[in-house]
Amino acid sequence: MREKIVILGTAHRLREAGKCSPDKRLRECVYSREIVEDLRHKLNEYGVRTFVDLWPLDLDKSMQTPSAKLERQRELALRVNEVNFICDKYGRQNCLYVSVHVNASSSDGKWHDANGWQVCVSPQASNRSHLLATALALMADFHKLRLRKPKPSQSYWEQSLYVLNRTKCPAVLTENHFMDNREDVDFLLSDEGRHAIERLHLEGILGYLKQIEIK
Repeated sequence: MREKIVILGTAHRLREAGKCSPDKRLRECVYSREIVEDLRHKLNEYGVRTFVDLWPLDLDKSMQTPSAKLERQRELALRVNEVNFICDKYGRQNCLYVSVHVNASSSDGKWHDANGWQVCVSPQASNRSHLLATALALMADFHKLRLRKPKPSQSYWEQSLYVLNRTKCPAVLTENHFMDNREDVDFLLSDEGRHAIERLHLEGILGYLKQIEIK
C-alpha cells in the first residue's frame, strides 16, 4: 500500500491587510501557522508524512511589490506549485491538501455577529474532496463547534478558491470561526479552542485516511 501524504496550507501573509480581528488580538496568518505547526507534529507522531505549503509569514523580499493584487497572485502560485510538486513526486492519488483559515464576515474592521465553523471544496471537487470535507465536518460537530452548513443535507460549502481549483489532489479549506466575532475570537485564543481546532483536523484527516484505505 502506498504511503499517504498530507499537505497542510497556512493562511495569507503579514503584508496582506485586514486579516485580523478588530482588536488585533488574532492575526489570521499567525494563528493558522500555529495550528498547522501543532497539527504537523501530531500527524508525524501518527506516522503520517506531512508537508506545509508556505511556512514564512511573508514572501521573500525579491517577490514583494507595492501591488497587493500582484503579491497575492504570487503567494497563491507558490502554494499551488508546492502542492502540485508534492503530488507529482508522491502521486496525486496518495496526497491530500487541507488549508487552515479563519473566516470574516466583513473587511470593515468592526465586530459582527456571524459565527461558526465551515469547510469548503471547489465546485469541481472530486468525490475524495467531498469525503475529506465530510470527515472534517463530522469531527467539528463531534467537538460541539457551531457547524455552518449551506443547507441541512450538506455539510460543506462549494467555493471557487484558487488553491482548491488549481491543486491536483483532494483539497479542502477550513474556515475556523470568525475573526470579527468577539465570542469566536475568545474561543479561538483559549486553550479549549486551540485544542478543539487542532483535534478536529487531526481526527478528520485520520478518519479520512482510514476510509480511503478501506475503499
